[in-house]
Amino acid sequence: MKKKTVSYKRHQERTRKISGMKVIGIDPAKEKHQVTVIDEHGIQMGSSFSINVSHKGFNVDLWKRLGKMLGKFRKEEVVFAIESSCDLWRVFAGYLHNRGYAVVLVSPLVTYKTRSTINNDFSKTDPKDAYLVAENAQGGKYNEYMSYTPEINKLHSLCIAHDKLTKDRNRIILRLRALMEEIFPEYLKCVHVEIQTSLYLLEKYFLPEHFQKLDVDEEEWNIRRISNGNHNADTLRKIKEHAHKSIGVGKTGEEDGVRITLDAWISQLRLINRHLKEIGNKMIELAKETGFFEILVSVPGISDISAARLIGECRDLKLFTHYKQIEKMAGSNLRISDSGKYNGMRIISRLGNRRLLKLIYIMTTQTARFMPDVRIKFLRRQMKRKSYRRNIIASSSILLRILMALIKEKRTYEIREDKVKELEKLELKFNPDKEKKKTSRKKNKKKSLIKAA
Repeated sequence: MKKKTVSYKRHQERTRKISGMKVIGIDPAKEKHQVTVIDEHGIQMGSSFSINVSHKGFNVDLWKRLGKMLGKFRKEEVVFAIESSCDLWRVFAGYLHNRGYAVVLVSPLVTYKTRSTINNDFSKTDPKDAYLVAENAQGGKYNEYMSYTPEINKLHSLCIAHDKLTKDRNRIILRLRALMEEIFPEYLKCVHVEIQTSLYLLEKYFLPEHFQKLDVDEEEWNIRRISNGNHNADTLRKIKEHAHKSIGVGKTGEEDGVRITLDAWISQLRLINRHLKEIGNKMIELAKETGFFEILVSVPGISDISAARLIGECRDLKLFTHYKQIEKMAGSNLRISDSGKYNGMRIISRLGNRRLLKLIYIMTTQTARFMPDVRIKFLRRQMKRKSYRRNIIASSSILLRILMALIKEKRTYEIREDKVKELEKLELKFNPDKEKKKTSRKKNKKKSLIKAA
C-alpha cells in the first residue's frame, strides 16, 4: 500500500500544480496542429481551431486566436498540454518553452484510453483529441517538459543514432549469413561472418572453388595481423578442407552477380562499423564530462559504451530518486493485477523506452557474470526454474538498485567479501561438477610434477 500511496501523491501534486490555470490542449500533426482551450473548471472555451506548422501559424495565427478567446493573459495563467505522439510535438514544445510558457506532455496512450469516456464513443477526431489532451492534463495525467544542456541533448541524439546503426549492422550481418549459407554453409563453422578476418577473406574469395585455391602460407600473415593473432593457418586449413566437400549451391554463370551483392554488404558493414566507432568514442567523451561515468564503469561488467548509453537515455540520473523510476521509464516495471483474493500473473509492462529496456537487459547479462550481487539473484532463480531471459530481467532490479545507491552516495562500486563467499557456496550448489573438475585438474598437475621430479 505504501508504494501506491506515494504514486497517488505524485499524481495529486501534478493536479494541484496546474489547478486554477487555463489549459490549452494541442493535438500535433505534420501540417496542422489542433488547439482546444478549457477553463479552470474543465469547460471548453470557444470552438477548437487549427494552426499551420509554419512561422505564420506559430507566431501570428496562434496568438491571434488565443487573444480572441482569453483576451490579455499572463504566462502564469495558462499551461500548454501537448500530446507526445512520435516526434511531432518537439518543435512546438521547444518553441513554447523558449517563450517562457509552461509546457506539459500527455501520452498518446492516455488519449487513446480516455477516448471512449466521452458519450461512449470510440470515434477519433482532431478536435476531440485536443480536448482530451487538455482534460487529461488538468486531471494530472501528464509529464513535465524537461530542457537539458546541449551536451546531454547531444549525447541523447548520439545514443539514438548508435541504436539505429546497430540495427542496420545486424540486418547486414544476417544478409551476409544468408548468402554464405546458400553458397558455402561450412564457412560459417570456421569463422564469424561479421569479423574483420572474414570480411578480408570474402573480399578475395567467396565460392568454395575459390577457397580451394587459397594459399595458406601466403594468407596466414595477413589474417594473423588482422585478427591480432586470434586466427592463423589452422583456420585457413579448415576452410580449405570444407571447401573441397561443400554442399553449397553452385553459382556457375552467376559469379559476377554474387560478387556485386557481396561487395555491397561488405562495404556497408565496414562503413557502419567505422561510424559506430566514431559515435561510440564521442559518446564516451561526453559521458566522461558528467559525474556518473566513473561510478558506472566501476561496476564489474559495465563497459564504457554501456555506461555512456545509460547516461544518454536517462538524460540526468540525479532526477531519479528511486530505481523503480528507471524501471518504469524503460517499461520493465511489473504490471500487477490484484483484486481481493485474486492475484494475477505479474509481467513487465513494456510501456516505455525500448532502447533503455534493451540496454538494461544487456547490462544485466554482462554484470550477471562478474557482479556477485546480481549473479546471486540470477543463480537462485535458475535453481528454482531455469529460464535465462526471464531470470536476467528479474535480476535487473538488483543492478538498478545498486547503481542508484552508488549515484546517491557519489562513490564507486566495491565488492563485499560476504557476497563473494555467499556466491561461492551458491556456485557449488548450482554446478557441483565444476568443483570436481577443478580437484581432478589439481590432482593431475601434482601427478605430472611428481613424474617430472
